[in-house]
Amino acid sequence: MIFASDLDQTLIYSEASMGLLTPLEQTVPIELYENRYISFMTQHAINLLGEVAAKMAFIPVTTRTVVQYERIFVFKDTVKPKYAITSNGGTILVNGQIDLEWKQAVTAAVAGTSAPAEEIKSYFDEIASEEWVLTEKYADDLFYSLVVVRDNIPQPELEDFRVKIAGLGWNLSIQGRKIYLVPAALSKGAAMLHLKERLGASFVVAAGDSLLDESLLMAADEAIAPRHGELFKHYPVHPHISYTQLPGIIASVEILEKVLERHALINGYSEQYVNKEGVL
Repeated sequence: MIFASDLDQTLIYSEASMGLLTPLEQTVPIELYENRYISFMTQHAINLLGEVAAKMAFIPVTTRTVVQYERIFVFKDTVKPKYAITSNGGTILVNGQIDLEWKQAVTAAVAGTSAPAEEIKSYFDEIASEEWVLTEKYADDLFYSLVVVRDNIPQPELEDFRVKIAGLGWNLSIQGRKIYLVPAALSKGAAMLHLKERLGASFVVAAGDSLLDESLLMAADEAIAPRHGELFKHYPVHPHISYTQLPGIIASVEILEKVLERHALINGYSEQYVNKEGVL
């Protein structure tokens, strides 16, 4: 069994995105950037993730670049996945090393199905302004990551742009303060299916919060999304995706408990999850 999960706002959270905590929940920093802790998990979630990783293949799946992924020290010090998918499916890491064969296959797929990045950027520049676009980055020579002032986004123009680039083989996703412009061929789902075949796994549970996670969730046998995410806002009811009962950082605990429950059902035994507050 594989558990393939998005990271930001699915398993890990910034202070701004974690939402309300109960007094009994303890948050633990898990990412350091410029001498500042910027991402967190609850201790309970870390414990559950350790249990998940001991029982099945845990594969982090993220739109982050390799460098951004490597900042998350919980995956070096506590939970140590053999495989990771970064760059929205563009890169597979095996024991921290880039799988060059997969990288070449992705580059060829993008070139064959999506308009050139420069063309997409030129169309975006027609609607962009300093009032709402703060920074721009062409990440890993694969996709655009833009930091924006969300309240200032010209929504009608951006939606027209979304439709236009969809016809050119590109997708747009808004996550917090970032807009991602991503070739459609760059797929978390495709990378996960490649690893599923490579590992000979028969069942995959996937989790994710954004439209960029949709391919991952649809390729999985079972799919879970946190209630606060872009997916929930876009599809309040979905035939394949189940949603957590609670939003925010507590959703990660609920997701991990569901993964362990599924593992127990597949293997024909029951489990209870106990912490110092009692049976959950």
